[in-house]
Amino acid sequence: MISSGRTLDYAETIYLTTGHALYSNRSRIMLDIVADTVGRHDFLLTPCSFDTFRHFYPTLPSHRGCFGNLAAALAPYGVVPDRIPTAFNCFMNVPIDGETGKLRVLPPISKAGDSIVFRAAMDLVIGLTACSAPDSNGGTFKPIDYRID
Repeated sequence: MISSGRTLDYAETIYLTTGHALYSNRSRIMLDIVADTVGRHDFLLTPCSFDTFRHFYPTLPSHRGCFGNLAAALAPYGVVPDRIPTAFNCFMNVPIDGETGKLRVLPPISKAGDSIVFRAAMDLVIGLTACSAPDSNGGTFKPIDYRID
């Protein structure tokens, strides 16, 4: 299973980009980042869920969010919800206040045409979802394109 803790420990940074690897909880490289035009991603926050939306957006309708999307997509591969880890959130802009350590979720700094390229170091089952939280996408709910080669 992918491990944000191992990855951040070994990289010695929270700003993962070209040249960094994403590690498993057994310290094995799962993915290498071979190209990255943005250099700002999040590997601290868990995928949003019904509960997350109720907590952060109590006046908006709640929905299953990325966690529910991942649970549905990964179920056919035997991945149960309790095995869904912290996600590597490509292009998610989560600055940390240097004084208080408080996290904020801001609209991404990426722009159309930006990309991140991974090379798998082992056979993997990977789930993809696009964040629907108003804070992380500026309320735009824009579709994204992705390619798997």
